Amino acid sequence: MDDVIVRIAEPIDFAGRISFNSALEVMEIDLGNVEFANREMVRQFYDEVDRQMERMGGRWYFLINYENCIVAPEVWDDFALRGKLANVNYSNGTARFGATDETRKTIRKRAEAERFRSNLYESRDEALAMLATMRRRHQFQGMPSRVDPGRAADILLKIENVSLRFGGVNALQAVSFEIERGEIVAIIGPNGAGKTSMLNVINGFYHPQEGAITFKGERRHQMRPYIAASHGIGRTFQNVALFKGMSTLDNIMSGRALKMHKGLLWQFLHWGPAQKEELKHREAVEQIIDFLEIEHIRKVPVGRLPYGLQKRVELGRALAMEPELLLLDEPMAGMNLEEKEDMSRYILDVNRQFGTTIALIEHDMGVVMDLSNFVVVLDHGIKISEGPPGEVQTDPVVIRAYLGMGQ
Repeated sequence: MDDVIVRIAEPIDFAGRISFNSALEVMEIDLGNVEFANREMVRQFYDEVDRQMERMGGRWYFLINYENCIVAPEVWDDFALRGKLANVNYSNGTARFGATDETRKTIRKRAEAERFRSNLYESRDEALAMLATMRRRHQFQGMPSRVDPGRAADILLKIENVSLRFGGVNALQAVSFEIERGEIVAIIGPNGAGKTSMLNVINGFYHPQEGAITFKGERRHQMRPYIAASHGIGRTFQNVALFKGMSTLDNIMSGRALKMHKGLLWQFLHWGPAQKEELKHREAVEQIIDFLEIEHIRKVPVGRLPYGLQKRVELGRALAMEPELLLLDEPMAGMNLEEKEDMSRYILDVNRQFGTTIALIEHDMGVVMDLSNFVVVLDHGIKISEGPPGEVQTDPVVIRAYLGMGQ
C-alpha cells in the first residue's frame, strides 16, 4: 500500500489577525501567508470571525488581505460558503487585495457563478478607497434600490450636469441622472432629443463642455473611448457597424481585442502562447454564439445576413468585451415584430444571466415598458422627466413632448 502523506497545519492565531477600525467602520482581516490546507482550518477561521462579530455587534465593511494566501482546491467550497454566510450576516460590503493570480481567478469565477462582486484590488489603499465609496453611498444616498427595493442603491454610472454644444446648437443642457448596477434604463425622447449624443458622451465619442461622469466611483469630466472600453463600457450603434466581409465568428472575435495581451510579433507567428490565447478567446466567443442562437451563421460573412441577424451579431461583439455597462442605441430599429421579440428576450437574458447593466435608446414604447425598470426622458437636450416606466408613460410633460399638444 502506498504511503499517504498527511499535511498537519500549524495552529494559527486568527484572533490576532482580525482588527476593527470604528472610525472607518472596517473589520480588517489579515490572511497573508496563510494556507487553508483542510476544512478544520476553514472552520477555525470562520468560527473566530463569528466570535469577533458577536462581540462587536452591528454590520461592518470587510477589508481582506490575501497576499500569498492559498486555499486548497478541495476546501474552496467550504471556504466560499462560510464566506458567503459571513457577508450576509455581518457585512456592508467587502474589498479584497493582494490575491495571487490563481486565487483571483477562482474568486472571480465564483463571483460570476453566484452573482456577487469580487471587488479585487492590487493594494490595500485601492481597496480602502472602494470601501470609502461604498460607505458614502450608504450614508448620503440611502435611497432604496430601483432594482430591488430591499437593498441600498448601488450606483454604477452617474451623470452630473452634462452640457454638450456644437457651435450654437445645444445638444445636451445640464443633464443629470444615475444608473444602478443590474438595471435596464431606457433613454427616450422625440427625434433630435439628444439621446445618441448622451450615449456618445458616456463612452467618450463626444466630450462635454460642462459636467462630469462618474463610472464605478471614478469621476471624470471627459471619458475617452479606449478608457471606457477597457473599464467595462460596451456599445452597439444605431447603424450597424460590422466588418461586412468578415464572418460572424470573426466579427464577434474582434470584440475580444482588448483582452488579448500577446504582441504583434506573437500574433504574426501564431504559435505557442499566442495560439493558446486565441483558443481561449475563441471558446468565449463560441459561448456567445450559442447564447445568441446563431450557430448556423457562424462562418457566414455578415454582409450577406439579413438586418435583424446583423443586429444580433453586433450585440454579440459587444458582449465579447464582457461589459459591466452595455449601451444599446436603438437595438430594435428596422426590425419586424418577431425580430423585436427575439432581441427583447436576448436583452433580458443578458441582464439576468450575466448581470450586465444596460442603458438603451428605443422608440418603441411597448418595448420600453416591457424591458426597462427606469426611464429617462430627453427633449431638445433637456431632461424633462425620469422615473419608473408606468409613471413616465402618464406624465403630461412627456405626452406633450411626443404629441406636440397640450392635455
